[in-house]
Amino acid sequence: MPIGIGIGFSQHIEAKEAAEEALKEAVTKSGLKTPRIALLLSTVQYSPDIVINTIKKYLPNTNVIGCSTAGIILEDSIKTRGIAILFLDSEDIKYGLSAIEDLTAQGLEQSGALLAQNSLKEFGAHGRQAFLFFMDGRMENNSLLIKGLQNVFGNIFPIVGAGTSDDFTFNKTFQFYQDKVLKNSAVGIILGGAVNISVASRHGWRPLGKPRMITESYSNVIKTINHQNAVTLYEEYLGKNSNDIRAQQLGKTALLYPLGLHEQASQEYLLRNPIEVLNDGSIVCQGDVPTGSVVHVMIGNKDSCQQAAYEAASEAKKNLLGKEAKLIIVIESMARLKLLGRGAFKEIEEIKSLFPKNTPIIGLYAHGEVCPFKTTDKFKKPLLQNESITVLAVS
Repeated sequence: MPIGIGIGFSQHIEAKEAAEEALKEAVTKSGLKTPRIALLLSTVQYSPDIVINTIKKYLPNTNVIGCSTAGIILEDSIKTRGIAILFLDSEDIKYGLSAIEDLTAQGLEQSGALLAQNSLKEFGAHGRQAFLFFMDGRMENNSLLIKGLQNVFGNIFPIVGAGTSDDFTFNKTFQFYQDKVLKNSAVGIILGGAVNISVASRHGWRPLGKPRMITESYSNVIKTINHQNAVTLYEEYLGKNSNDIRAQQLGKTALLYPLGLHEQASQEYLLRNPIEVLNDGSIVCQGDVPTGSVVHVMIGNKDSCQQAAYEAASEAKKNLLGKEAKLIIVIESMARLKLLGRGAFKEIEEIKSLFPKNTPIIGLYAHGEVCPFKTTDKFKKPLLQNESITVLAVS
């Protein structure tokens, strides 16, 4: 059975009207009035309660999942204000949704396992293709949430995720689940059945200077690099002392200069966003940072970002094994939007160049991405990444 797909978008200044306009366009493009699944994205200028109440008024029986974002990626543009909705419907697509509220109450690893288990209960005994989820991007160490997911799905099952984002203030994110607006939560959907889903990711950031070693760390906190306070690494590159770095909010600076953990087996770099400098000079990162890791300050530019987008799309296309993509979903770091500015859409043009004309495209800018990362010569393991772009193709 063919897949019903439609994407609607609106920038109307009022939340209710914007939600209604986006719905109307999605209905027109898909021919569906009651799709089985709807992916809902909203920038933070709108009241999320008004948005979800409007959506569910017209789609009371549709499964809705989504989140806030710093920007919405569309086939013809990137918008930093607006509401977008994707309709997805086919009897051949099997799915299961779940949500975990208040992640810190029961521990992130346990929460990840519950999120996966609850999705599988609804999914049933079908062939699994991928798990897509949205988590609060403000959590300090979402690597633990991913570990919980992997405990249920396995280490190499395609898990694709986005940390929910806002307008770079890092305090207004939310998640949509059915008729609710959630915070400090994670929502997910497992997809499978007679559908093909391909996932690929790249970042394009390059190492600066000589390699250093993380000599002391725990969880997501780097205490020392080359036996010096971790912040010394940024002091050397930024030419500022640790007090200046704290005052100017390391998290925003490090969006453009993340840390890269070198994976020797694959010769790849796993990127980590530093988000805070502690009083003792330790650096708190968004994901785990093992002691003994080789680390660099990383840098990207417009050309390397565009090349990374092209490479991710090329791999996603290749993994469809000759089948035509019916839908492209893009999950991209909000840091790339900051770096590229008005040139950000060139990345999307690189992706579009590889797929049939008019292939529907929808995406979001995230604060932390979960995507396949090459840990050995043969296997890719879903891990928390920063500054990356992930292309998910559905056929």
